[in-house]
Amino acid sequence: MHKKITIVLFAIGLTVAVKAQTPAEDKFKKGDFAGAVTEYTKEIDKIDAEVQTLIKKRAEYDKMSEYERALVDGGQLMEAKKDWSKLYNGRGKSYSGLTRKADAVKDFSTAIALDPKNGEAYYERALLTNTSDNKENACIDISTAASLGVEKAKILFDDNFCWNIAQQHYKEGASNVMFRKYEDAIKELDVAIKLSPDSGRYYSKRGQAYAGLNKTAKAMEDFTKATEIQPNNSEGYYQIAMVYYNKDDFENAIKYFNMAIEKNPSLYDGYLNRATACERQQRFTSAIYDYGRCISLRPNDGIAYLRRGQLEKEMKNNLDACKDFARAAQLGVPEAQEYANDCLDPSQKKPKQPKKKGDDEEEKGE
Repeated sequence: MHKKITIVLFAIGLTVAVKAQTPAEDKFKKGDFAGAVTEYTKEIDKIDAEVQTLIKKRAEYDKMSEYERALVDGGQLMEAKKDWSKLYNGRGKSYSGLTRKADAVKDFSTAIALDPKNGEAYYERALLTNTSDNKENACIDISTAASLGVEKAKILFDDNFCWNIAQQHYKEGASNVMFRKYEDAIKELDVAIKLSPDSGRYYSKRGQAYAGLNKTAKAMEDFTKATEIQPNNSEGYYQIAMVYYNKDDFENAIKYFNMAIEKNPSLYDGYLNRATACERQQRFTSAIYDYGRCISLRPNDGIAYLRRGQLEKEMKNNLDACKDFARAAQLGVPEAQEYANDCLDPSQKKPKQPKKKGDDEEEKGE
């Protein structure tokens, strides 16, 4: 009795599975691409006018200001239309089977517009558009498909050296950040991130560009994203710390400096800026420790010796302070020489100039 029930249930399941396959999908699987196009078009014709209207509205929405978007039901407008996307993607693959490239690319683009998470559509479009004069855009599609879980896209990304293009844009963006050309940096880093959305370093560098433009909220978004993607990389935590540091929020700055240093115990700038933050909070012992770590990492860092010496002098550790001032002076820090001179015994200080002949008589005459 149980066996009969199992067989009946299996038969029902098989019937449902067969029915779930549409005529268009059936023809495509059989290699009848022209027939598949015909079947897909029958379904698409029922919705195409509505689809084109929706895509137009979305394009207008993307151009709106934040205030204008607040007046529109953007959530409903931007909701993914997965079933519609599937139809265009299916017809696109059928067109591709017929080597009708332009029609296929158009359908894949529509599928993506309807459902930005349709990884297969990105992958298929990349296969058709991956030419020498469009390699960058194709690599962006491949990268997007890979990030959406299309395994074969990950292989294609490496095979096409897309990572190299991403690296080139990153280097250009990083150079622009260095020279404070922040707008140009963001343009380059936007492309780098589209090509390699799993690189926390790219987000962190773009965050620095936003910070340079005083767009703190956007900077923090990128720095936070960097820590999420690469939680064991110190850069994102350090940059978050610097945002708080520059806002004089030293408590939070120290918190994130701690996290950055935990990830990278050799982070010189982390120790240096944490020391300053500790100074501002009168935490002199902690600051002295951090300057010591700076000196360990860079033994010829005269500034760290000077600043540690100043704190030691503040805490009446005169012997240690004088040693630090002397070392800083040896390393060429001008300010340290004055402190070092004050540490000398009177007999070791520069002798006074001898009096000239006749000075005593002038003094007596006075």
